Amino acid sequence: MTSRLDIFLPSEFIARGPSYTCGMIAKGLVSREIDDRPLNVNIVTPRASSFTIPSVGVTEALPIWARRLPYRVSRPLALATIDTAFLRIVREVTADNRGAYIWPNASVSTINELKSRGITVFREMINGPRWRAKQLLDDAYKRLAARPTHGLDDTSAEVERDALHAADYVFSPNGMVTKSLQETGLPPTKILEASYGWDPQRFAGATRLLPPIDGVRIAFVGTIGVRKGAHLILDYWARSKVRGELVLAGAMEAAIKEQCGSLLARPDVTVLDYVSDAGALYRSADIFAFPTIEEGGPQVTYEACGCGLPVITSPMGAGRVVNDGREGYVLDPYDAAGWVAAIQELATDVSKRSLMAEAALASADDYRWEAVSARRKTQIVDRLEPHAESSDLSQALAGLISSHETTVAERPIGAA
Repeated sequence: MTSRLDIFLPSEFIARGPSYTCGMIAKGLVSREIDDRPLNVNIVTPRASSFTIPSVGVTEALPIWARRLPYRVSRPLALATIDTAFLRIVREVTADNRGAYIWPNASVSTINELKSRGITVFREMINGPRWRAKQLLDDAYKRLAARPTHGLDDTSAEVERDALHAADYVFSPNGMVTKSLQETGLPPTKILEASYGWDPQRFAGATRLLPPIDGVRIAFVGTIGVRKGAHLILDYWARSKVRGELVLAGAMEAAIKEQCGSLLARPDVTVLDYVSDAGALYRSADIFAFPTIEEGGPQVTYEACGCGLPVITSPMGAGRVVNDGREGYVLDPYDAAGWVAAIQELATDVSKRSLMAEAALASADDYRWEAVSARRKTQIVDRLEPHAESSDLSQALAGLISSHETTVAERPIGAA
């Protein structure tokens, strides 16, 4: 009996962002080290650029001449033709059990045609539902007195809502996304609890990006924008009056430059536009802070934990790995007093910082990409082969997810 999964990836297949995440999951889907059942996997993408996964097929949908163009030029053509190309490819393939794994966004008509052919459709959530994201980000920009530039609108939110209902199953990478999916009207049986992960090899080494300082160094990694709460950590760092340095690494949104100029100009704030070795940055830091407002699977949180950093984050940023009071603190992103207290406590209480760092490192071990993708494989193959008994790995997955419930701290920092 053969099982095949075609992955719909409407972006350039590169070793960054959602494409990297997709690739690392695909790598585990074909592996038989943990789940021995065979699964053939093929990724349909506009074009692939120096990112290959052994034993995973890749079909480039753009014509050869368009693949040679800069992707910013060929992207409109890619988005206009990817659905048609994907359907053409799946029509040409035969297998006993077939699945389609949709990375946002395939049209509802594409999903319906796949289902009409007996293909089980899985949908990935790289962020929360668009309607909920729009609510959160409209509020965030309003609080900052900035013009929203998130690009979300009611029309696209409704289109996505229809696609989510049309899919057979939807992967949810964190508990907050699950809650929003339920509020979207999806039944619990359709939602597959999942996570993202990290690659220890990618973060191996002993080098440090930055020299030691007198005080603590807090790292923020990701787009330095409103969505990730960059303006909030800048504010909380200034209010904390802690001796040390706040380092922000990533591309900066215009709204942050415009609204946070004085905070960015502080001598204890450093901005790094691009860091090729994030591990070297994490090894230079004492704490990872991430007050993200809207998130799918916070990959940087898993990576920071894997590098042994205690984490101060929001419920969106906790993913499945950070539990309040154990690996760090999970706080409402707008709880200024709570954030300031958490920064102050971890800056001064070296023992607590060390205990949380150890807990973060231990928890991250469950979220290595091999383990994460093996759990995905089990969830997928169990549903492609409906007569197969649920595997031990599937039961272990349920236990791991249920053991992590993201809660917002409702007690004073430092309370017993």
